[in-house]
Formats: sequence, C-alpha cells, structure tokens
Amino acid sequence: MKKWANLLVTTLSTAGLLLGSSGFSATTVHAATADNTLTDADINAYISRMTLEEKVGQMFISRTPQDNQQVRQDVAKYHLGGLIVYGADFTSVKDAAAFKTKIQSFQDAADLPLLVGIDQEGGKVSRLSDNPVVSDYRAFPSPQQAYAEGGMPEVLKEATDVGAMLRDLGVNWNFAPDADTTSDKDAFIYARSFGQDYAATADYITQVVPAWQQNVAATLKHFPGYGAAIDTHTDFAVVDRTKEQFEQEDLLPFKAGIEAGVDSIMIAHIVMKAVDPDYPSSLSRKVVQGLLREELGFQGVIITDGLGMGAITKFAQEHNDVAVDVLAAEAGNDGIMNNDYAKAIPALLDAVKAGNLSESEIDQHVFRLLSLKRKLGLITKGDLAKKEITSDKVTYDQDAKVARITGTVVDPDLSTGEPIYAKSVDGAPLVETVIGAGGKYEIDVPLTDAKQAIVLSTGMTDIAPLSLTIDALAKAETPVETTPTPTDTGKQAATDNQGKPEPKPVKAPAKKLGHKVVTTAAKKSTKASLPRTGNAKDAALAGLGFMAIIAAFGGAFLLKKHAA
Repeated sequence: MKKWANLLVTTLSTAGLLLGSSGFSATTVHAATADNTLTDADINAYISRMTLEEKVGQMFISRTPQDNQQVRQDVAKYHLGGLIVYGADFTSVKDAAAFKTKIQSFQDAADLPLLVGIDQEGGKVSRLSDNPVVSDYRAFPSPQQAYAEGGMPEVLKEATDVGAMLRDLGVNWNFAPDADTTSDKDAFIYARSFGQDYAATADYITQVVPAWQQNVAATLKHFPGYGAAIDTHTDFAVVDRTKEQFEQEDLLPFKAGIEAGVDSIMIAHIVMKAVDPDYPSSLSRKVVQGLLREELGFQGVIITDGLGMGAITKFAQEHNDVAVDVLAAEAGNDGIMNNDYAKAIPALLDAVKAGNLSESEIDQHVFRLLSLKRKLGLITKGDLAKKEITSDKVTYDQDAKVARITGTVVDPDLSTGEPIYAKSVDGAPLVETVIGAGGKYEIDVPLTDAKQAIVLSTGMTDIAPLSLTIDALAKAETPVETTPTPTDTGKQAATDNQGKPEPKPVKAPAKKLGHKVVTTAAKKSTKASLPRTGNAKDAALAGLGFMAIIAAFGGAFLLKKHAA
C-alpha cells in the first residue's frame, strides 16, 4: 500500500511540476482594490487636460431646444454643461417614460453628464404641472399653500417628495427655493415667496434646503433679493435700498441658506444701487464676487438668471449691444443661463485671448460646476480619468523569446474587442491583440538581441499611447573553448583557414507562441495582416491541467485496486 501511495504522490508532484514549469518568470500579482473616490485633485487634473472650448462650454446651462436632434448635436458640439427643461419639454411627450428616454438621449450625447435644471417652485411656477400625465395628475402647491395646509412638516414633505420625483425623471437641479422676501402682496415676487417676514423666511430656508438636497441640487434665488422690485423678465429694475437695509433684511435668508450648505445661488437682474449703480447684479463683479463670494463667503455654484430676459436685453441695447455672456463671466458667475451659446462661446474665447478674462478664473468656474456634478453622483473617478494605456507589469519568457505586457486601457467608453498595437518607435508594426473586459489587455512582444523602445496604442486619438522599453533577449552562456590535437587532416584544415574568420553556426529560429514576427520588410503590413497575440500558452497550461487530473484519477484507481 505504501508503495502505491508513494507512486500517487510522485505522479501528482510531477503533474504539479509540469503545471508550474511555464516559462514566464514573474508570478501573478493581484492589484489592490482601486479607490474610486473622486477627489479635488482628480477634478483639477481633468480640467488641466480640457481645451478652453470644453471649459467654456461647461459654463453654459441652456434652455432645451425642441428639436431633439439639435439638442444632441449641440450638447456634443459645444460641450454644454447643462440643460433646462420647461413646460414644452413636458407637453411634447406622452408620459413619464418618454420624458426620461428623451433626457437620457441628451445625456448619452454629452462628453460629461449634464446638469438638468428646472424651475419647480410649486404654485404658479411648476413645470411639472404642464403635463399632468407625466406627474400622475399630482398637484404642486406653493410653499405658502403647503405651509397653510400643514405647517413646516407639510412644506418639507413636499420638497422631499417632489425632489424624488424630479430625480426619477432625470432632473437633478431645481432652481428653488425662493429666498425673496416682501410684505407687499402686490409685488411681482410675493406669491412665489414664503410669505413671511425675514426671520421666518430665513428659518424656512434653513429647513427646506436640506429637504430638497436629499434628491436634487437646490438653488436660492434671486440674490440679493427682489423685495418689491418690478418683474425683470420684461423691464429694468433699480432698487434704492441701502446696503445696511439689505444686510439686516433681504440677505438674512441667503445667509441662512449658505449656512445650511445650499448647492447654488441664482443672481437677479435688479440693479443694487447701493453696491453697483451701473450694472445689473447678474453682470456686476461688485455684487457677485465682492458681496456674495467674498463678504458672505459662498463657495458653491453661482448662476445667472436667464440672460435673455427683458432687463438684460435692454441693458445690452443701451450699451452698444455689449456681450452680456462675457460680462456675466467677468462678474464671477460660474453658470451662464442663456441659449445663445453658438455665438457666446466664441465671444468668451476671444475675451480670454484678449486678456480680458483669465483662463484661471474659467478653471475655477468649471471646478465648481464639476464639483456639483460629483456631489450629485453624475461623474465618477472613471469619467474624469485620463484616457490612456497603462502597464501593470512586463514578464519575460526567454524560452519562447517574448515579453508579455499586461495592463489596462483607461477609457470608460471603450468597447471590449477593440485592437491594441505594439509598434517600434519609428512606427514599424510588431504585434497586435484585442482589449478584454474592463479595458484589460495582454500582449506578447517578440524579443530581439537588443533592447527595444516600443509604443502601445489603440489607434484612437483621445487615448494617450504608452511608451516603454523591452529588455534584450538573454544571452546564452559562452561554451569553454578547447584546442584539440590536430590530425593530419585537421592540420591541413587549420592551415587552409588561417587568417579567415570561423563561420558562425546558423540556428533554426525558435517558434513563437502564436506569433509571426513582423520584420523590417513587413513595415507596409496592413492592420488585418498584423500578427495577433495567441492563446497557445493558455491552451498548453489547460492541457497540462487535464493531464494532472487524469494522473490523479489513475493513481486513485491503482490505490483502490491494490487495496482490493
């Protein structure tokens, strides 16, 4: 019995040695679990790789055209940062499913996921009410109405429930709540306000901002406070209140919202005469950068109200058709709410080139917008990762005379089966293979007698290639030379060969693992003719594994037979 047991052990050990005798010298190294946390450094690194056109495009949060194909084309062409949906976007679809499909088609066209905004305040400003089918015939009361029906619990429930509905529809940014305060019931903004005094409105803002932000981004509007001003959708409004009055009254709800961590603040088009008598607040650096950003310390996203509104169009007309989008950026707004991106983006690019607008400030605007997208879960580390080819390791099989390079092609949009090529630095093709799941690749490059500088590429211009150096083929040990005693014939041969170099023996080329090495003469090879990395090694290992299993079963059979 012991004899047969020893035989079984020997058989299994031999099989194990066969399995372990593969030529690659490095063992498999399991990478640590990747950290998918998107950091500020990741965002800044991504911004540093963006073109100026891409950065400026991200600043535009624009009304959605009703030609869906145009929307998709413009989103891709102009690199828009976001879209705004209005009543027509709801009435043009038959149900909620169709609306979500439409929004998703816009997202699919974007390089980076879009911010999708909406004015869903409730009451008289309720886009969801424009197509009851989409909202399942639900009513959307104003904050005043909700408060009258059930106090703050009802107000907060409404914000939470409607926010969840918006998120389900694919809308991620609500331009609410209104932080405007006025006691004048005839004022334009009164019905949209909370309808209470400054302190009560501030308390309302403190509570309702987190309720909205459970599901979507919230926006305080309209900074620095409409008060009893006229409607700037149609006309120009100048507010004569002192700065002290603003600080003690109108700004209280905005300060409360900032302390509550509100995501964004929308700037009104009123002229805050006490701070800047020359420009509407949305175009005033003194208001946007000086008052809101510096004095109040707000670090979130600042966005203009619509620049197509009457107050701004009249201002532009009175100032020689000044480029209001450029003024909005110069004022310090991160987001520009306008539909004229086709002409506004080139104007902003010209302003940067002329030195009137710094690219570093553009970078800061884009950082805040991308940070909001990060908070909403719209972008991930993978979305912002540099599209490139990386290498995990290079292992050498001296017997097969190949270097195996393994790594990852970093591109979230990459499809499995795309080709990856190895070429010499002068462009001569060496070998190709295909990219596997998760962007993983494994490519075997034939070794030569000298080191090789090679380049791995995919053929896609937006994916950075990888340059690396492959070691030379290991030299065989030189045999010890001996001088045999020459025979007469040998003496004659030695005499005949004096002064001539001894010819080198010609060796038959070693077989490659599924490769056909591309020589210098093959530089004109087409993509289809390039050799692909084969799976011969894997097949051999599988065969050895099968042999080991057969050996084990055979040994067990012999043990059983002997025992019987």
